[in-house]
Amino acid sequence: MADIRMMYDKEFLYAYDLQGRDVTVRIERIKAGELTGTDGKKSKKPILYFKGTKKGFACNITNARVIAGLYGGFDAEAWIGKRITLYATTCDSFGKVADCIRVR
Repeated sequence: MADIRMMYDKEFLYAYDLQGRDVTVRIERIKAGELTGTDGKKSKKPILYFKGTKKGFACNITNARVIAGLYGGFDAEAWIGKRITLYATTCDSFGKVADCIRVR
């Protein structure tokens, strides 16, 4: 049965979208984005879009560091066309355990 959260119209990729699987994707484009947290606080993050997908991936600094390590730096243009593997896990988020997506 499908996860009910997948039935909502969401702009970004969430851990439950991966359905417990590792997913390898190719970075198609990157744009600067601004997200608003549940507390109303805004934060800037790069939004990665992958070939064959519609949802963007809000890339936090932890994931950006992994991609930079894989592909030689933080130059966004150098990441275009590169493959990364996304996987769902949990992380500490403001003192609570939350589902998240990590990169390898």
